[in-house]
Amino acid sequence: MQNRAQSEAPEQRPVQHAELTGQPASAAQNKVVDHAIEQLAEIAALSSSVKQAYINQLNLAGKIATTEWQLTGRSLIIAAALVVCFGTGITLFWGSTLLLLGYMLFQLSGSLLITASALVVLQFVLLIWCWRSLSYVLSQAGFSKTWQQLRLLFSTQHSANKQQEDQQC
Repeated sequence: MQNRAQSEAPEQRPVQHAELTGQPASAAQNKVVDHAIEQLAEIAALSSSVKQAYINQLNLAGKIATTEWQLTGRSLIIAAALVVCFGTGITLFWGSTLLLLGYMLFQLSGSLLITASALVVLQFVLLIWCWRSLSYVLSQAGFSKTWQQLRLLFSTQHSANKQQEDQQC
């Protein structure tokens, strides 16, 4: 019975999209292509928008850097003037202190040679202290950590090596 039913039944095949919509097959393909082109156009518009936003962000970063540079220049000029004033005040204070010590030493010893020698030694000790302090302060200046971070940012190979070194330690 089944053989007879199968032989009388029409051949079954998958139903095409075009048959369901009543449109020819080429029209359905055209719709798919049109839809794909529309999606590609949207993607292109979005990528153009992202590119423009990135350019705007870079322009703003440049403006911020320029403004910061100008403010830094003004701050450095003011700081230099204040350092000169501070240095002048310290120099006057140190000179007054040396003058007072010299007067006291001369009154105690009565010798100009002992007084002058003691004041020269005090001045020399102060200069050595200033030189060492200046050397230390200048050793702290620099951008070594900034450069290291920039290298890590732009060089994945270097950052991978650095991570391996850190893991070994």
